[in-house]
Amino acid sequence: MARITIIYDNRAARGDLYPGWGFSALVEKEGTRLLFDIGGDKIVLEHNAITLGIDLERTEYLFLSHEHCDHIGALSSALHSGLTVVYPASFSAGFKKRIADEKLTAVPVEGPVEFHPGFSSTGELGRGIKEQSLIVFGEDGPALITGCAHPVIVEIARVATDLASRPLSLVLGGFHLGSKEDSEVEAIAESLELLGVKRVAPCHCTGERAMKVLSGSSSFDYIEVKAGTTVEI
Repeated sequence: MARITIIYDNRAARGDLYPGWGFSALVEKEGTRLLFDIGGDKIVLEHNAITLGIDLERTEYLFLSHEHCDHIGALSSALHSGLTVVYPASFSAGFKKRIADEKLTAVPVEGPVEFHPGFSSTGELGRGIKEQSLIVFGEDGPALITGCAHPVIVEIARVATDLASRPLSLVLGGFHLGSKEDSEVEAIAESLELLGVKRVAPCHCTGERAMKVLSGSSSFDYIEVKAGTTVEI
């Protein structure tokens, strides 16, 4: 059984965890530990990781969705010897130099790629802000993890479904729906249902109003996630 533990989010599930604008999650599958994004503040990331019993230096992979500060700001807390960093090829030259200077294994991503058994990238998506999302193959089927879903959550889910060749068991992460009207969110829920999505776990930049609409939808099962939440896949 694979599992996803939310380390960093705008909301915290427990009083001993810090909330913070940004997102980070630890994905564990068959002995492999992958850190998805790292939030914006190293104090929040490190405190929550310690409180949750997560050793950031025991991760094999760092998977970065896009180069916004609320997703890569705590970079110094996540880098360590032996780490493989998977990031969109469109990242800045300064970021690439940092990874090279640290002598870490770099995996710049352009198109879809399986970079480790059971772990795949959707490849860079979007015409403006380039972003990659993660597909993890769990016992229940493929799970999709998004950072902010700038390339549009339905489009990302459609790409992931095609790459996985089957419906997604879970879509988790930022959906970027804060500016959407209720009717637009309802249409998005219907589109995800048509794709066969079984569960959704929106957080971070999804927006409180949009999350309320999604939680009331009959299109799929809704999972409330915050910093400290663990979801099995």
